[in-house]
Amino acid sequence: MKKVILVLWVIVLSGMPVSLVAQNKAGAETQEQRKAKYEQFCQFRRDYMKEQMKLTEQEAKQFFPLYEELESKKWKIDKEARDFARKVAHSKSTVSDTEYEKAAQALLEKDEKMAQLDREYYNKFKTFLSSEKMFKFKNAQMKFPRAMMKWHGGKNAKHKGRGK
Repeated sequence: MKKVILVLWVIVLSGMPVSLVAQNKAGAETQEQRKAKYEQFCQFRRDYMKEQMKLTEQEAKQFFPLYEELESKKWKIDKEARDFARKVAHSKSTVSDTEYEKAAQALLEKDEKMAQLDREYYNKFKTFLSSEKMFKFKNAQMKFPRAMMKWHGGKNAKHKGRGK
């Protein structure tokens, strides 16, 4: 009986490195796929904004570096607040009222920081975009989530019908 158990352990242990390597390769592919999907998303967003705002090539060259900088800063602010709130929400230990207050405050401040960023970059965009294009920019920002869902659920989705 001991020999059978020993043989089984040897078989199991010899197979582990192969399965771990397979998992790492699958994880690397997933990361590459995510990066490719993110690049597709960024390109879709640039094309959408350019079309909605009717940007010239010169305006686009000025607009997109600033716009992507703005979106990156907003993403960072949002992530920090979400991570903090998630930490409180999923805490294994008892959460104090003070911690709940800090988490709620962080979410509130997130909105304020994003509004400040929007104002700051709005003023930067105003230096080279007309009032009409600024209005189209804000309008395009409001419509973008719906356009993205249609795009994601259409030809670019793995499973048709998602996002509709």
